[in-house]
Amino acid sequence: MHQISPVPFYMLAGPLGTGKTTLLLRLLEYWKKQGRTVGVVMNESGQVSIDGPRAGAVAGQVVNLAGGCVCCDTKDDLAWGIGQLITDFRSDLIVLECSGMANPAEVIDAVTDAFVSRMVTLRQTIALVQPTADPEQAYSDPVIAHSLRCADDIILNKRDLFLSTMWDASAKAIVARNPYARLWEASHARLDPDELLRTRERSPLHQPSPNVTVDAHPPSTQSKTRAAYHPLVMTVRLPGPVNRRKFLDWMDRLPIGLERAKGFLRFTDDPSLQEFQYAPPGVSQVEPLHLLDEPPHAVVLIGRNYDQEACRTALLGCAESPAPERAAD
Repeated sequence: MHQISPVPFYMLAGPLGTGKTTLLLRLLEYWKKQGRTVGVVMNESGQVSIDGPRAGAVAGQVVNLAGGCVCCDTKDDLAWGIGQLITDFRSDLIVLECSGMANPAEVIDAVTDAFVSRMVTLRQTIALVQPTADPEQAYSDPVIAHSLRCADDIILNKRDLFLSTMWDASAKAIVARNPYARLWEASHARLDPDELLRTRERSPLHQPSPNVTVDAHPPSTQSKTRAAYHPLVMTVRLPGPVNRRKFLDWMDRLPIGLERAKGFLRFTDDPSLQEFQYAPPGVSQVEPLHLLDEPPHAVVLIGRNYDQEACRTALLGCAESPAPERAAD
């Protein structure tokens, strides 16, 4: 049997709302112009894939690992998704966009094991973060700390939204946490792909961490315990079109503890599909979107320390038809 050479594997990591999907779409356009057959593994924490349809409009093929984060809930499916992209769709390059809750160290461990490494070669881990008023505290968050520690390249994104003093302090804190990575500064994840993807020798810092425990049990018995730092994720499926005025009012009253929100919907007074996006510190947005495949109408809410049920009830109150029974997340 002919042995297939491993294909390059790229990973995009970082917390919620830092611009990973924006960067992914830019890279997909770049690879498309090069004639590459790119397979995308899209990991999203909600039960419905929101970013997958957008990537699917550019990529050769998208495998959606929705309903959890790739380092724990859907880790078992990662090898299957990679295998499908290579054997069924002949992908010659694969890129993974991690959930904003994922630990990249565990993903690195997964793609460098004896089985998966026969299919892919980890080429580059790219982390995206945004500035913060208190980088020492914010970058100590487990999601951000893991992303910074494992990255070959770190993109400090959204420069257009922050003061220079906050930006400089954040850049200094990043370098202190990972002096081996290349640090990029950008707005809207706008970078030169040729420069960003220029590879170099991986340092020992970027090898699988000795502190990562590999579960040797078969998939059916692996633990699904969620890491303590993971925010709460709720997928709200919309039963029909929503009232525009009510939905805009709901957008204006999003709770402070909400870290990310996104989804697809339709308004009762407009036949166009709408995409909803919210990521602090920016304002929430809803804009028309054209996709070949109609995605499910749903909103994914991700955050900590806020009244989930009240937020869900208010959202469903915008719908023009009765809400269905709630499905467990």
